[in-house]
Amino acid sequence: MPGTPRPGRLPLGGWVALLWCAVTASALRGYSGVPGMPSGLPPRSALVWAVVAVTAVGGLAASTQARHRPLVAVPLLVGCATGIVLVLGTRSLALAPDTALTQFLLSADVVLGYIVATRPPWTWFAGLVPVLATQPVSACLRMLTGQPDGHGHTGPGLHATAWVAYTVLPAFVAGLLGYSVRQARSYAARLSEQAAAQAVVAERLRISRELHDHVAHSVSIIALQAGAAARVFGTQPERAREAIRAVETTSRDTLSGLRRMLVGLRHPDDGPADGDALPLHPASGLADVDRLIVATTAAGVDVDLCWSGDRRPLPADVELSAYRIIQESLTNVLRHSGAAACRVSVAYHPAELAIEVVDDGRGDSAPAGGYGLLGLRERVTLLQGTFTAGDRPEGGFQVAVRLPAATEPAAR
Repeated sequence: MPGTPRPGRLPLGGWVALLWCAVTASALRGYSGVPGMPSGLPPRSALVWAVVAVTAVGGLAASTQARHRPLVAVPLLVGCATGIVLVLGTRSLALAPDTALTQFLLSADVVLGYIVATRPPWTWFAGLVPVLATQPVSACLRMLTGQPDGHGHTGPGLHATAWVAYTVLPAFVAGLLGYSVRQARSYAARLSEQAAAQAVVAERLRISRELHDHVAHSVSIIALQAGAAARVFGTQPERAREAIRAVETTSRDTLSGLRRMLVGLRHPDDGPADGDALPLHPASGLADVDRLIVATTAAGVDVDLCWSGDRRPLPADVELSAYRIIQESLTNVLRHSGAAACRVSVAYHPAELAIEVVDDGRGDSAPAGGYGLLGLRERVTLLQGTFTAGDRPEGGFQVAVRLPAATEPAAR
């Protein structure tokens, strides 16, 4: 059914007006004088033609209200149609009265379908009653004015059959079409709401992963360095100062990362807002792994970093995810494994990136109920990679990841 107007699309009122004009011309085609059209119809007085003109214009006026006030347009269209058929009379119409009314009511049926498609259910009955009452009211008025039936029928059963065929059935079809459009729109709206809800959940998961991966590692480094500074503060002041400087550097990096994340959430399409005094570093990637290894080594775990394959730029999401995987794995080593050393291997293959983090600790480096490994698994799943994590038979814990990694296209 016609709904909200779009550029290049005829609005609902235009369709109703076009249909009304076509039906009016069809009903009056016996007076056109065109060869092949019905002729020999009795002449009408000027008063009759004035009434016909008023009712015809009234139908056009009703069409302008079809979209905004459909409950007003339906009775106006019904009244004007009944007026034209009654005033012209059976002998002046090119068609039988019931057939002529059926054609005129097509305009009202279009508006009725629009009501069903766009308005609350309680309004459907208000739009249907005038349409269903048209045929009986017209028949009563013709009987009171002494006009013949036009069909030669005299029994009430035949009149009921004509009412069902000429009035009820077209209205039912219009309502059914309107209801189908209503159901389709409702289904599309539900799909849109579900997609929006899924997008919100996905965004919340992404933010939670970023916060967990970024903050957990930094806080672990800060806690270990602060503890080391406290233990040697009185006996080895130089080592204490080094630990405090590491705490300061890690804190600044963490704060910068958090501010970048918050600015990205508050200004997704703009640059940093005025007043952002701290520098905002670009998103982390594999190029930052060396700095990550230095910080972890300074916190007390000897880390052996091994690169293999032809190092090349990768898509930004792969770079960030790879960095976060190594970061979270080292965080678990620091906080939960009790390991003295671990090995980080990053291998560039033609179609994928392989990452392995192995430690010599007590195994089961992920705490029960934690979100670290769960977040890593979600990251890898989103990139359609593979993720395994678990105890090693020879002792320690292993995290192994493979990510599809096509070469990042060169900038033009």
